[in-house]
Amino acid sequence: MTWKRLAVNRVALDVEPTVVKIAEVVWQEPSMQMVVEADGQLNVSQLAASPPPGDQAAAKEPEGEKSPAKAAEPVPVTIDQVKLVKLAARFEDRSIEPNVKTSLTEFGGTIKGLSSKQLKKADVNLTGRIGRAARLNIVGKINPLSEDAFTDLVITLGGMDLTPIGSYSGKYAGYGLSKGKLSLDLKYKVSQKVLEAENLVHVDQLTFGDKTNSPDATSLPVPLLVGLLKDRKGIIEIDMPIRGNLNDPDFKYGKVVISTLLNLLGKVVASPFALMGKLVPGGASEEDLQFIEFQPGSAVLADAELTKLEALEKALDERAGLRLDITGTTDAMRDVAVLQTMKLREQLFAMNGGRKPDQEELSPKEEQRLVEKLYAKLPVPNPSVTPAEPTQPTVEDMKRKLAVAIQISPSELEALAHQRAEAIRHHLLEGGKLTEERVILLDTGAAESGHEKVRTPLSLSAGS
Repeated sequence: MTWKRLAVNRVALDVEPTVVKIAEVVWQEPSMQMVVEADGQLNVSQLAASPPPGDQAAAKEPEGEKSPAKAAEPVPVTIDQVKLVKLAARFEDRSIEPNVKTSLTEFGGTIKGLSSKQLKKADVNLTGRIGRAARLNIVGKINPLSEDAFTDLVITLGGMDLTPIGSYSGKYAGYGLSKGKLSLDLKYKVSQKVLEAENLVHVDQLTFGDKTNSPDATSLPVPLLVGLLKDRKGIIEIDMPIRGNLNDPDFKYGKVVISTLLNLLGKVVASPFALMGKLVPGGASEEDLQFIEFQPGSAVLADAELTKLEALEKALDERAGLRLDITGTTDAMRDVAVLQTMKLREQLFAMNGGRKPDQEELSPKEEQRLVEKLYAKLPVPNPSVTPAEPTQPTVEDMKRKLAVAIQISPSELEALAHQRAEAIRHHLLEGGKLTEERVILLDTGAAESGHEKVRTPLSLSAGS
């Protein structure tokens, strides 16, 4: 570390009582370089060398009991102004390929009113530049000379280009970095050893490149995460409030920030539709948005489901990097029963002159005549297997047996599942906000059992 000039101006020392007063400290053009070597060691860590073994032995206290020394009263110190002029710091990480290089330049400003008095707080006003153009500002109040150190700072960083540190993306995110800019709005307050921090992170136009297959990459689905977090303007915003006691030996700020971030991202991936619901005022809940319900045997969207789809359409419009996947489903029990009843109705109308069952009803007398005629054609059950009916069955009994005898083919169930998925897709595309590439039909499947209605599941994935 080097510097051009370090000046301590107008120092006043009083002996009775001892008081130190400094009018100004000027540190001009300090320059430092931090390097992470290929083995992961930081060059500045070598400055904290261990003392020789002989010195350690000499430092040991002699045996025998000693009366504890009375702690000396701290000497009151005041520094009217600390002036920092054009600090430059360079950082290089040689443990990663390609090497990461970045810098802090033109960093300077003032700290006015430093004092060891408990209630006195100094004003901080520092500015600098990270990389080529990202402005760094630090303003607020501090009291580092007091026994109970106080900090109340606002730190802002505007538009730092992320590509110079893109190697970290390839290693830890598992994807190369094509572009992106980072902005920070940080607020740190320390009082009575309690830290309260607000960390607002903005990432603009974050775009990943090819997959790196790094063994150190996170297991989180990074493209899906970006799609969920990036708004229609290409901005990702993450808010991470942190609170902790600095006296707690287990509280390590860096580790807490990382664990908080990973926990937040994990929740986003685990419950993507919860986030989607929050994007729309009055949006539906997570459970509501991740499936669309149909009446058994029907592919018609009910009003409640249309409302859910409208909310989902708006949310997808806010997240242009997402794709919605639809899996059309059928319920082997509920759908089959309704389809059998519908087919029986069609047969009855066909026997009565070919009228359409969706336009009119059969009279009770007509229905009974037709049902009895069809029922008479059913195979006679084996008496040894099925006991004879004691009384003449009712019309409803005959209709149930006739319906059960009707075969519903797998292709008919698949067609219904496809109709349901297509109904959802058509409604989402109808508004014009979403393109066809963003609403995809997957293979049909079986619906979850245990529900009165048939649920067609929806899922989110990163857009191509």
